[in-house]
Parts: sequence; C-alpha cells; structure tokens
Amino acid sequence: MMHISLTSIGLLLLCLIYHASAQHTICNSLEGYDTKFLLNAVQWRVTADYQCLGHPAANCTYFFSFCQTGMFVWVFFCRAKTHPCVLSSLAPNCLNEYSACQNSSASSNITVLGALSTTVFYENDPGEKGFYALFARAPNQTVSNTTTCAPSFKIKFRCNLQSHWFAPVGDETANTPEPTDIEIDDQCLTTMTFDFPGACIHEDEPKKGLSGGSVFLLILFSVLIAYFLVGVAYNGLYKHKSGIHLIPQAEFWISLPLLAIEGCRTTLGICSRSSSESRATYDSV
Repeated sequence: MMHISLTSIGLLLLCLIYHASAQHTICNSLEGYDTKFLLNAVQWRVTADYQCLGHPAANCTYFFSFCQTGMFVWVFFCRAKTHPCVLSSLAPNCLNEYSACQNSSASSNITVLGALSTTVFYENDPGEKGFYALFARAPNQTVSNTTTCAPSFKIKFRCNLQSHWFAPVGDETANTPEPTDIEIDDQCLTTMTFDFPGACIHEDEPKKGLSGGSVFLLILFSVLIAYFLVGVAYNGLYKHKSGIHLIPQAEFWISLPLLAIEGCRTTLGICSRSSSESRATYDSV
C-alpha cells in the first residue's frame, strides 16, 4: 500500500513539473517578427460565415494552435490505479490530437485541417512583408458527402500596427480578430489571412557613427591637448620655466580673450556704421 502511494505521489510530481516546464514544444521563430505572441494561447478561435471546407454554405468555427504539446492532466478519480497521467495534447477542440481543425454548422463532426509541426512559421518571398504559418497536412478524411481528401491549412500574417490581438488569460481559448480573407481551393487547402502587428518586421536600427563635425572637433581638441601637454613639459623641463610661463605662447593665450572682445566690438561698429549710412542715403532720396 505504501509503495503504491509513493508511486502515485511521484507520478503526480512528475505531472506538475511537466505542466510547469513543458507547456510548449520548441517552435521555430523568424528574426524580426513576433511569432512568440502566437504561442501564448493554448488554442485560437475564429468564426466565419459561409467559409467552411466541404460545406461552403455553412458557418464555420476554426480552432488552431501553434506548437502546443499540451500537458499531463491528473485524473486521479478516474484512472488512478492504471494510468494516473493522461497526455492531453495540441488544440483541445481538435480532439487533442491535431493543431488545426474546423467545426461546421452543417456537420456534427470535426474536420481536421492540420497536424503538429515544430517548423510552422515561414518568411514571405523577398520584398513581401509579413510571414505565414503552414501546418503539417492532416490525414485523409471525408470532408463532405462527395469529397475525400487530406486537408492542409495555411495562415498568412500581414503587417498592420493598428490590428489588435489580445493575449489570452491562463489556458483559456483566445479569439482572433476577424480575418481579412479566407480561401479554399480544390486541393482542400484552406488559406486564412490576418492583419497582425507582429508581422511588421522590427530591424535593429543601425548604429550611427560620428558626424564629420564631431570628428573634426575631436581631432581639434586632441591636437590642442597634445599641444599644451608637450608645451608645458618642454617649458618646465628644458627651459625651467614656472607658473603661468609654463603655458606655451602664454602671452598669446592670455591676450586671446581681449582680442576676441575687440574683434566683436569692431564688427558691431562696422555694421552699425553701414546701417546708419544706408538710412541717411534713404532719407536724402
């Protein structure tokens, strides 16, 4: 009895650890695009009118998930003695076995559209913004009274920063915005298009180098500092000067502020004289 109890407790701990650390499989990502946001939901749901594989005149609810492996669910009261942990995987509404499916109002059965794939995201052709998700092909099945095929499912994500996708809370099913387009071809491929802010590529801004003016100022100040250091060393060590006379060309640097002030005064005087002469000429006319 004690052995069975310890085994049950150990399995329970394994289940909890798996649930906490292995909610998602490793899914591929695309550099510059926010594909990680799509992994937050256990499954996404969208309802469309008159767009259903095998039942084009019926309303259709789609369910899909990205790279979900699900979790171990503890069913102690039902199967504690045989299989205490049962694997519940992928989109819950897709029989817990597939990544994408549809539920038509004209049929009581689920139509599987896509299977699990950890490489699901792909970049568009060069020059075309956005990306798309392509699920592994579903098994061959009867999708209507006259059609049997192996469906496939593709979702296009277009760049639109104004589109709002709300992050799911917990393990609840998340609703997507309304798709901009749904196409179903003769090969049982369902292609759905969404506007998605994560499809706007985010490139790292190139690091801006120093401007030409900055380089010039940097060189100028470096030369001035070197000039003063070498001059001070020369005057102190070789000519044995001290105090203010250590500065190279000290007389020039001391008089420089006065010369600058005098230059400004001269310039203002010339400008004022020119302005007065212009007004006098205008008055005489």
